[in-house]
Amino acid sequence: MNQLFLAGAAGANRSAAMQSATAAASTASSACTVAARCLLYHPAVPLKLVGARSAASTPWSHIAARRYHASSAASAAAVVAQRQADCVARIYARRVLELAALAAASRVNKASLEAIVKPEEWGTVDLEQQRKEFGESISSLGKTKIERLWAAGSRIANLAALASPLTVLVPLAYLTGPESKPSHYAWEYAIWSIEKAGPTFIKLIQWATTRNDLFSAEFISKFSRLQDETRGHSWRETEHILKDSFGPNYSDFLVFYDSEDGDPSERRSDRRSKRDGDIHPIGSGCVAQVYRAKLKRGTALHPAGTDVAVKVTHPNILHKVCVDFYIMNKLTSLLESIPRLDLDYLSMKDSVDQFRDIMLPQLDLRVEARNLKRFRRDFEGDKQVTFPTPLQDLTTRQVLVESFVHGVPIMEFHKKSSKEDSQELATIGLETVMKMIFMHDFVHGDLHPGNILIDRNTEARGKPLRMNMIDCGLVVEMGESDHVNLVKILGALVKKDGLLAGQLMVDTAKKCQASELDVHLFCQGIEKICRDDEENVSCHAPPSPYRAC
Repeated sequence: MNQLFLAGAAGANRSAAMQSATAAASTASSACTVAARCLLYHPAVPLKLVGARSAASTPWSHIAARRYHASSAASAAAVVAQRQADCVARIYARRVLELAALAAASRVNKASLEAIVKPEEWGTVDLEQQRKEFGESISSLGKTKIERLWAAGSRIANLAALASPLTVLVPLAYLTGPESKPSHYAWEYAIWSIEKAGPTFIKLIQWATTRNDLFSAEFISKFSRLQDETRGHSWRETEHILKDSFGPNYSDFLVFYDSEDGDPSERRSDRRSKRDGDIHPIGSGCVAQVYRAKLKRGTALHPAGTDVAVKVTHPNILHKVCVDFYIMNKLTSLLESIPRLDLDYLSMKDSVDQFRDIMLPQLDLRVEARNLKRFRRDFEGDKQVTFPTPLQDLTTRQVLVESFVHGVPIMEFHKKSSKEDSQELATIGLETVMKMIFMHDFVHGDLHPGNILIDRNTEARGKPLRMNMIDCGLVVEMGESDHVNLVKILGALVKKDGLLAGQLMVDTAKKCQASELDVHLFCQGIEKICRDDEENVSCHAPPSPYRAC
């Protein structure tokens, strides 16, 4: 009996265990079915995968799927399809809007590019030929070799005489110290002798005073005086030039101011200085000095009484400059021809020729009048940049008459201006220079602070600040080929492609004696500069260079 009882109890336990296992399996199957159903109808799952997933499912998923009516499954599939269609529609609409914005921006850029035209001078003017012909026409050296050698020898002797006192003053200044009287006299005599030497040396010193990396602070502070003001010539010499240009009756149409009293006065003895009878200029540079006057007779564009500036070149500077460049040309050619020195890679003769091509046109004031006309054409309609108007009928090689510009020198204005005005001036200046370089290929080459006057344009709405740029005798033109090369190099730098920029620099160089290894190292150096540059130029520069690129 006991054995039978134990056997029955064991059977009952096995039956209960079987029932528990069956219930657990049923619960697990139900949970998996629910999870499978949720996965099948989730909107993130493409509809085309539902059939494949159902076909490859486990037996319990088939059992779960059969428990739902066909209508319920079709309804759920329709909801999923609608949700996915809505998502696709939103993505498509967003993409269409992006493409529309891109197309609008492209149309704007295309319109801006179509508005840009090449300078008309590119197709009509050969810069190299023009410079050569101008240099030959203006040269005063003489036609024979003996005349040129005599002029060069006389000039060298004159320069040696000017420099000879410095052979004594400089050692004395070195021995006695920088604060001694000999040191003061040495600096003063050096400045005076450079002014006497002529425009070529004044220009070189003006350039040197901008190179803090090459010259001492004392050198720059002493010679920076030549940046703003140089020693001028007397009124008697000015009168002689005016008579040569306009005849003895020039006072019939010009009434001069004296800069010391500021009142308009005719050239009468009772209005002159008792000391020397001069009417004083308002400014003097290395090439010319400027007087203020009024028109006594009206012209086609300017009525009588209009304020004008009369610019008169210093006497005898043309011969000095021509002889100076003749000497420098021969000297650099001699140095480059010496084999063991191997100085040809410095391109000293090319540098002298470029300096000559820039310097000589300044000596003919008719060239400056043409420059003013072109600047006024290039910036026509600009309310914040302007240039003086030349009076062509009253302009000769030695005299330029132009409209008088009223304004405050930019450095003086900056000291008293607000932060907003300073930022506006910086923007105007940057955009103006970029337009000169990239849009017009006609760059003002002497934009130091003394040649920029600031006023407000009272004729424009809001009376914005305006830059008046004067002294336009020195300009730089590259020509189409050099301009294209510049744009290519800049485009490579903007794209941070230093290797391409370096290779373009080498390819466009007039002379290159470097080996392949040197070129490779140079390009790698430019690439490193681009990588190390953390500034994004495109955030700060105006659009002009990017349109050009």
